[in-house]
Amino acid sequence: MQQSSELVKKQKEIARLRKAVARLQELALKYRESEVVQKALFKISELASSVTDMQQFYQSVHNIIGDLMVAKNFFICLYDHAEDTVKFVYFVDEYDDIPSLESIPADLLGKGLTGYVMRTGKPFLYDKEVFARLLKNGEIRDLGAAPVDWLGVPLHSDSRIIGAMVVQSYTEDVRYSEADKELFLFVSQHIVNALDRVRQREMMQAEIEHQTAKLRQINDDLKSEIAERERAQQLSSVLFSISEVTNTSDSMKSFYEQLHRQIGQLINNENFFVALLDDDKKFLEFPYYVDAFDNNLQKKRPLGRGMTEYVIRHKKPVFIEKEKYAVLLSEGEVEGSTSYYGTQPTQWLGSPLVVDDEVIGVLSVQTYSDDVQYKQDDLELLNFVSQHVAVAIERRRNADEVRRVNAYLERKVAERTEELVSEIERRKKVEEKLFYDAHHDALTGLPNRSMFTERLQQTLKHKRRYPHHNFAVLFVDLDRFKDINDTLGHSAGDEFLLEASRRIGECIRDNDTIARLGGDEFVILLDMIRHIDDACDIASRIIEKMKLPFVFGESEHYSGASVGIAECKSRNDSAERLLRDADAAMYQAKSMGRGRYVVFDESIHKDLVASLNRETELRHAQFDQDFILQKFTVHELGKNQPVAQELLLRWQRDDSLLPAERFLAIAEKTGMTMALDQWMLTRCCELLANDETAPPVYVCISAKHLFKLADVKALQEIITQSGVAPERLILEFSETELHDNSKRQLSCLRQLADFGVGLALNEFGRSAGALQYILNYPFTHVKLDPRFVADIATSQRAQTMVRNVVHLCRDLGIEISASGIENIDQQKALVHNGVNVGQGSLFGEPEQVKSPSQDEPTQVQSAGTA
Repeated sequence: MQQSSELVKKQKEIARLRKAVARLQELALKYRESEVVQKALFKISELASSVTDMQQFYQSVHNIIGDLMVAKNFFICLYDHAEDTVKFVYFVDEYDDIPSLESIPADLLGKGLTGYVMRTGKPFLYDKEVFARLLKNGEIRDLGAAPVDWLGVPLHSDSRIIGAMVVQSYTEDVRYSEADKELFLFVSQHIVNALDRVRQREMMQAEIEHQTAKLRQINDDLKSEIAERERAQQLSSVLFSISEVTNTSDSMKSFYEQLHRQIGQLINNENFFVALLDDDKKFLEFPYYVDAFDNNLQKKRPLGRGMTEYVIRHKKPVFIEKEKYAVLLSEGEVEGSTSYYGTQPTQWLGSPLVVDDEVIGVLSVQTYSDDVQYKQDDLELLNFVSQHVAVAIERRRNADEVRRVNAYLERKVAERTEELVSEIERRKKVEEKLFYDAHHDALTGLPNRSMFTERLQQTLKHKRRYPHHNFAVLFVDLDRFKDINDTLGHSAGDEFLLEASRRIGECIRDNDTIARLGGDEFVILLDMIRHIDDACDIASRIIEKMKLPFVFGESEHYSGASVGIAECKSRNDSAERLLRDADAAMYQAKSMGRGRYVVFDESIHKDLVASLNRETELRHAQFDQDFILQKFTVHELGKNQPVAQELLLRWQRDDSLLPAERFLAIAEKTGMTMALDQWMLTRCCELLANDETAPPVYVCISAKHLFKLADVKALQEIITQSGVAPERLILEFSETELHDNSKRQLSCLRQLADFGVGLALNEFGRSAGALQYILNYPFTHVKLDPRFVADIATSQRAQTMVRNVVHLCRDLGIEISASGIENIDQQKALVHNGVNVGQGSLFGEPEQVKSPSQDEPTQVQSAGTA
């Protein structure tokens, strides 16, 4: 029983093993089939690069298909879309024949099985019933011997039918299956891809066919040599070393020495050189050579007809022995051996160094002894190595060039960096200077308005954090700066401002800030004061300093200062308010007689508001409605008879009449002065035109008319248009408005004098330059200032002064008069001292001049239109 059981087990094991073997055989068969298909596809892929003409390609395709299935009867046809023809490019058949392979019209072929496949774009496996049905329906017709079996597949390229590929059988033992159809269809696409590549390459193939064959032969020979493992390892090692030499050598000399050593492991190179073409390809350079006979060859020579040049010309490796050399010499390819080319060797091997299809030089070994014999294999080896050597040389030269360029760039970068550092430093200095210039006065170097406002705002912020922090702002205006600037020139004016800023700086502390706002205006920030009295003390010191004489050359000039003080009293104060209030206080000081300081208080603020309101009212005033003229009679003092009249401007404001001195400063500020003067002169001319018996009229106008000849001509035009004789008008100009040595004012006055009007110097005696106005200016009348008249009855000095002026005016032909006569004693004293004409309240109150009717009231002109 036991033996029977074991026998059963062995039989089962044998059955299992047989099944496994069957499966393995089946898998092996499928593997072999798959391997056959893969090899076929691989062969098809190789066809594009291996075949030399299309017929060879088609024959190869036939052979490949024959490996996959029976293909004794096989053809390929291609469709020409442009010509609408079909050409059987390859045709092998046992019965049918197309001897000329000419193109056949597509319509003719379209009725056969091949045309059916191309027309439908689908593979077709022959079936008698299907074939009969297609014949009966007229879809196809029999164009050849009826096959036993037929299989055709379309050829697709870019979604287009370009042809068909067909296998057929005329015997029953050869039949095709659905698997064959699928395989045939699968292989057809790869054939199309290969066909496209071959057709694209066909035109190029003719040009490179010869070269490709040689390279393939050389490749095959090299592969045969490399088959030897030891030789291959050695060659690989040498090539790797050559590649490494490019990166490890310290210099080109070291590079060539190591290159020589590495090549010596493969071939005898006791006599060895590297020749390179220069950039112009006119000279040969020998950067490295080792030779047993010629050690003193030139390292550079022009191209000639040597063996090295022969390799360069033909761009291929050359093995030259005695016989070959004799042939080349007889053909004129090379020249005879001379010292120019060196000693003639017994054998010479040279290979071109090629980079990007360009020959850059030659690598050569040679022998002078019969003991060393080179073979063709050595040339092939040298040629193979030379390809790597060329790349290594080019890489090395490029690396050296890169290093040189990098060194150059590093040097340039360093230089540029240094330049940039210098430029940055220069720009910093420029920016610092621009910042300084933007925040400081160009003349004095003091902070300007912008910087002062910034510091003032910082101080206000500190005040908000620390309420006990007290400070004040002083506004300083210099007296007589305009006179000094106009008299001595701008250069002296600049010196005066520099000295004034120095003096003011001596009066303040280090933590205070002084700034120049422009012109003769300075502003001071007094930081950390205990009481407003501290600011007053500093203002007093500034005023005293400014009273000291200013020396220019050999002359002394005197100035002064008016100071306005504004104290910060609230945490919510503003820089604008402090500057505005200090400015207002300064103007208050100037109006009180100059040379003093004023602390801003609410009364000044009220006056300032009132002034602003008055300015607004003045801007909206109308000449013929809001302004009137008052007539003052000028009398002959001895007889109390009127000899002239003076018209003065008054502003009707509410129920009062404001004299000119109360609003002319505001009118000048708004630019209305000249327009008011022209209106008043027009009214005077109208009065004189209406009364031809009226005595001459004094008209007081601003000296602003004396800066432009166009303004003078405007006055003359008013008089001319009125028809009044110019002699009936006497134009008065205040002495305080005239400037010493002003050529423009003098020219304008002379033009008015030539025109014929009288010219009166009003308020004579108020300034130090009054006498020079009498001497140099064309005045016809002089009016004594009321301050002289007020003291003449009681002051002997005043009488002496008046008496001397009278004698001077009499000698110069100038008529002198007095203004502001209030009592009989003054009248008698004036007559006693030679003044015979005058006016004042002694002779009665002024009369209002009635305005003629106007069609429309005249609006006061603004600063822009005046």
